[in-house]
Amino acid sequence: MQYKLLSVSKWPGLADINIGDYIQSLAAAQYYPHVDGFIDRDMELKDYDGEPCKVIMNGWYMHDPKNWPPSERITPLFVAFHLNVLAKEVLLSPPSLSYLRQHAPIGCRDLNTLELLRNNGVEAYFSGCLTLTLGEKYRSESKDERTYIVNPVYEVHLGGKSNILKAVVEIFRHPRDILTLYPKYRTFARPDRGWISKVLETALYYREYTRFFSREIIVGSTYIGHEDAGYKSRFDSDRARLEEAERLIRLYARARLVITSRIHCALPCLGLETPVVYIEKARDAEVSSCRLGGLRDFFNRMKMENGRLIPDFDLPFPITMRNIPVNKDSWRPYAEALKRRCEEFVKADRRA
Repeated sequence: MQYKLLSVSKWPGLADINIGDYIQSLAAAQYYPHVDGFIDRDMELKDYDGEPCKVIMNGWYMHDPKNWPPSERITPLFVAFHLNVLAKEVLLSPPSLSYLRQHAPIGCRDLNTLELLRNNGVEAYFSGCLTLTLGEKYRSESKDERTYIVNPVYEVHLGGKSNILKAVVEIFRHPRDILTLYPKYRTFARPDRGWISKVLETALYYREYTRFFSREIIVGSTYIGHEDAGYKSRFDSDRARLEEAERLIRLYARARLVITSRIHCALPCLGLETPVVYIEKARDAEVSSCRLGGLRDFFNRMKMENGRLIPDFDLPFPITMRNIPVNKDSWRPYAEALKRRCEEFVKADRRA
């Protein structure tokens, strides 16, 4: 039996690639006896006519739902399945529901997916995300002194004089910090702004985040983006992107602290036993917010609302290298259950 991973690089409308999708594939790969290739999640599932294969079907479905349901030559394991509102009409159609019932129970990554499937007569349960199990292979007992900020979130309106004045004051008070931070942060500033506005935004980001994190962390961290066109242009194959995902996971495994707005950075960090603070946008569109039900409670979390961070956990702030918060443990039973399901999926072949 062949084993294949899901990839996300062939949809014509895809300008940027989210390396988080390959982190999800990396989580599946750790259970396979061998990886025999990739099947594009958005373009190839329905028309796949290669060798019969097994696929752990974790992830977001789908940007192009007309390529659903999958081929009968694919034996699926549905865990960490996310049915997005963008694809609801097709994935809840009679042919799709019939397919999902055939392969039930469906492990749902979030409570919104769980509710949608149960309301349509599909046996389902909340599984959490498969990336919670990445610690099985990649957990590091030793941590270095590095901290990472992955896709920092800051929302600010620069149209009024008040915020501009606050930014200018911050620049005069901390010129070296702003000068050091600007090259790291500017790629995450609003892309429609010129460089002056991006400098002002950097100053306001610094002003707000240093209320809750030491300047050592905010200025000294390595800044990483999980989604951009570079993941498409710099890596010429799905295998190369999977290797880049593995490189990032090994970095996070040794980190002292990760601050991120990306769930496929935050969830792996839980499994890796790396302290993580998740930053959630208060006004995310439904296409993003529908992914978080059941998951957000796993994290030490802050909400970004109207340019202000609002923490939902107690700690003497600011967070420094000496008082890094300990992760919650509520994710552990879900990770263990996911591990058992995936191992059984593979062991079934060995017994045959």
